[in-house]
Amino acid sequence: MTETREIRLTELDVVRLERTLMEILRTSPGESQGTAELETLLDSAAIVPSRAIAADVVTMNSTVVLVSRPSGERSTLTLVYPKDADPDEGRVSVLSPLGRALIGAHVGEVVRVLVPGYGAREFTLAELSFQPEASGRFDL
Repeated sequence: MTETREIRLTELDVVRLERTLMEILRTSPGESQGTAELETLLDSAAIVPSRAIAADVVTMNSTVVLVSRPSGERSTLTLVYPKDADPDEGRVSVLSPLGRALIGAHVGEVVRVLVPGYGAREFTLAELSFQPEASGRFDL
């Protein structure tokens, strides 16, 4: 049985992500890692007004606390656009497998992802410590 979840994205995130994908394909057509998967995700997502997104949904530039299953190890990450990614600083690109799993996820949800170098991993989205929309930041 395949588990599916409805992914809700803000209208601003969708516009910005579509622009990002177009720019990547225009400037680096050979570097398409994750772009097709993100495009599929955008096509199937429910799009909601930015001011109407629930405060427990991961949006772009959100900071989350993940708990690795079963170890219980906690990590704090910020979901960012590819140009802002810096894994050493906990800034994860939306094009990465983990980034694509996080976008649109809800607090309390278990996300499953194939992490390069680690294989299949499961994380519980324990906390959303910052969401731009909940903070009235529609410029991020």
